[in-house]
Amino acid sequence: MKFINYKWFSFLAIVAVLATSCSKFEEMNIDPNTPKTVPTSGLLTQAQANLVYNFNGELAQLGSQYVQHFTQLEYTYKSNYDEGEGRSSFYSAYLGGLTDLQEIIRLNEDEATKSDAGKFGDNENQIAVAKILQTWAFHNITDVWGDVPYTDALRGSDDIIAPKYDTQEDIYDGLIAELDAAIAMINPSALSDLQGDLIFDGDMNMWKAFAESLRLRIAMRLSEVDDTKANSLIDDADFANAFTTSAQYAEFQHLATEDEANPLYIDNVIIGGGDYFATANTLVDAMVALNDPRLPAYANLAANSGTYVGLEIGVTGDANDYSLPGDMYAEETAPTVILVTAEILFIKAEAAQRGYIGGSAAQFYNDAITASMEYNGVDAAAIATYIAQPEVAYNATNWRELIGTQKWLALYAQGINAWAEWRRLDYPVLTPGAFAVLTEIPRRRAYPSDEYATNNANVMSAAANIPGGDKFTEKVWWDK
Repeated sequence: MKFINYKWFSFLAIVAVLATSCSKFEEMNIDPNTPKTVPTSGLLTQAQANLVYNFNGELAQLGSQYVQHFTQLEYTYKSNYDEGEGRSSFYSAYLGGLTDLQEIIRLNEDEATKSDAGKFGDNENQIAVAKILQTWAFHNITDVWGDVPYTDALRGSDDIIAPKYDTQEDIYDGLIAELDAAIAMINPSALSDLQGDLIFDGDMNMWKAFAESLRLRIAMRLSEVDDTKANSLIDDADFANAFTTSAQYAEFQHLATEDEANPLYIDNVIIGGGDYFATANTLVDAMVALNDPRLPAYANLAANSGTYVGLEIGVTGDANDYSLPGDMYAEETAPTVILVTAEILFIKAEAAQRGYIGGSAAQFYNDAITASMEYNGVDAAAIATYIAQPEVAYNATNWRELIGTQKWLALYAQGINAWAEWRRLDYPVLTPGAFAVLTEIPRRRAYPSDEYATNNANVMSAAANIPGGDKFTEKVWWDK
């Protein structure tokens, strides 16, 4: 989508100190030297950047390793699950982006501040966007850890410093309710344009479509644990209001600087010296076998052979011998993918196959593959040839494997979501690498060590509800 062309990290620093001059503040018609309140436009920019780096950084890369899109080249302990209990922290998202979004909501609701906040966009539109982004963030968090703080989260102003953990089932109900409320608030015709938005440049029609699409993602995640609820939510949805074409997607643009670059580029080039991740052989071999025309977008040619060569999971290798992640997803200014239309069309295909909605599952499946191909720059003739292959052509008797495999391919470089969908559908069939320390692929991340130090009673209670304990081999609620 359209991109606001300014160095957003510099802008964030200005917002953080709240007292410096900046032409962007002058454009917003406030005194840059004596701001009376935090500009909500700056909070929105800051929240989006923080959450994107949280959910497209290490967590996404772990997810991409678990589903065998990527594997480490040199230090293979993560690809081999050699991490003890597999702990990751969610603190940065709670204390960063989620808190900023809560402040946007407060400033736009409070009678004492809403007039000033309204200088940066219609009050209700700002609240709606903040709620949508919070829902996206909490959905990522609960899908990674399971039960997490939700209703008590972000309530430091109420002196709640040790938030209780909500069950994932209750969180999912809350996420749907928040999206419904946000969608109802959106006013695309508002006279005051939303400012500080690096995802849709203030286009409220796109925010509404994203919210509807996110609602469908959440609803389908329930299919294996609560088929009746998933059916009801999806039957009640209007797919026409969600993303419908390959030209509609949610992305976050990055800049050609060390701090503002794509997270995968930062790890692969700036930190890792160009050899941190290779494309996994599981992915490359599957795409070669299917003559998949997206391969040039997903992987670069190996420097030494000039061919596509995937690295075996968990095995060390020389970066020059293997295909590194493709420039479309891994170069410095490559955008972070948040949600694309292909995912919604796969949901539509599965919904039709499960009987949630009418229509042809085969046609929706073909539409989903087409949207993914178009997004990756594949022409119509190559798309038609791909879909016509017997290994790809839709077959209702084998729908789970076909949709699971094709969705796995379409969700390349969307680590958290790809991992969640693989856990839900159990396709394609993946096995740990030869040197893995576990006999199964991790199903969640364990709770942060800091939680045991600062919120012990609540995290211990949550851990006690996990049948096998707080380990990354245990399943989240919807993973059946």
